[in-house]
Amino acid sequence: MLDDASNSGTGVLPPQPPRRVAAARPPASLRPQAPAAQAPAAVQGDTLEGIALIAKAIEDLRPYLQRDGGDCELVDVEGNTIYVKLKGACVGCHMASVTIAGVQGRLMEKLGVPLRVIPVG
Repeated sequence: MLDDASNSGTGVLPPQPPRRVAAARPPASLRPQAPAAQAPAAVQGDTLEGIALIAKAIEDLRPYLQRDGGDCELVDVEGNTIYVKLKGACVGCHMASVTIAGVQGRLMEKLGVPLRVIPVG
């Protein structure tokens, strides 16, 4: 019978514990789905509910703009296009396009639909 010392130079490895194999996952179509967040199917400017959601989302953003001396006002909504007016320090600021992009991103996040935010003078 060979002992461990005699196996040291032969390249024989000691026995390893069995490896755990993950169970196969069912296809995504068969996995239970969590209920989706309740977002409007489409925010349309011709509905009072859509305009109210947009106005509320902009009101929630205004304090952040006001901290830097700026402001944002909802002017109009046509379908998924939102027209806003920048005020205060935002007027003429070279970072206004970044502000508009941030407002657009926040609105899309809150409303759950693609939107386009356009500044007006």
